[in-house]
Amino acid sequence: MKKYHICFTDIKSVFLPVTLVLFLTSLFTIPSCTTIHPGELGLKVVRGKLQQGNYSEGRHAVGFGRHYIHFNTRIQELSLKMTLPTREGVEAKTDLTLFYHIKPEAIRDIYLTLGLNFEKSIILNNFTAIARETCLNYNAIDLITQRDSLEIAIYKDMNKDLGHYGFVFDQVLVRNIDVPDDIDRAIEKKVLAEQQAKQQDVEIQRQKKETSASIEKQRKEMEFSFEKQKREIETNIERERLEQSFALEKEKNDAERSLIEAQAKKKSQELTNASISEMMLKLKTIEAMKALGESPSSKLIITDGKTPLTLKLLGQ
Repeated sequence: MKKYHICFTDIKSVFLPVTLVLFLTSLFTIPSCTTIHPGELGLKVVRGKLQQGNYSEGRHAVGFGRHYIHFNTRIQELSLKMTLPTREGVEAKTDLTLFYHIKPEAIRDIYLTLGLNFEKSIILNNFTAIARETCLNYNAIDLITQRDSLEIAIYKDMNKDLGHYGFVFDQVLVRNIDVPDDIDRAIEKKVLAEQQAKQQDVEIQRQKKETSASIEKQRKEMEFSFEKQKREIETNIERERLEQSFALEKEKNDAERSLIEAQAKKKSQELTNASISEMMLKLKTIEAMKALGESPSSKLIITDGKTPLTLKLLGQ
């Protein structure tokens, strides 16, 4: 039986080169990944050619000749210290802060036209130039008293000049304004005068409100008094009308009652008179017949057949 002897040095000399070749091959053939974080977008470049579309957050494969360019779409802060010239030639030291962000749909155009160093080459240079140019429209004292106006003016000019590139400028802050001492004293006097003027305006407005409230109160009291008198007059008129109506109704009722009583009396009198007349007639007839009956002379009595029998007997 043959025996084979394997030398360790021979294996090592063959294994190491093969391992190295496999490792180098994997670097170019096995793809790796890159991560696009939240608040970022990516552009894909393959063999030096920019691909279409934007890539959102997540893990994306990269490999030989393929990589991603990252863009931050969050709000960015750009701060700097600079000296701003004023209208009268005074140099004011200030701290300027700019907040801006990139429109997601504009990152491809920004990369193609401005590159990746756009903040320093475009935004910063324009920010300093616009701030200095805008500050020339203000006096040194106005930098403090009209700071909001200065910030708004710089903000508007930044959006007007650079907005078409795809940048959105959110806010501009001007802080820590340092001016000469004489300007500080003038500013203090102006601020004090403005405060006094405001206090006077407040006092005037308060007096106006009190006067208006007093006039309104008097007007309401007069209206209330007028309404009260009006209601009293209307009440008196209505009461008098009701009294007159009641008196007229009473007089009417009294007249009707008197008329009814008079008619009743008249009827009663007529009935009485009729009864008395008939009875008197009968009585007179009886008396006449009685007198005839007592007379000794011969007589002939002709009656209507209604003469009582007693009279006829008396006549006999």
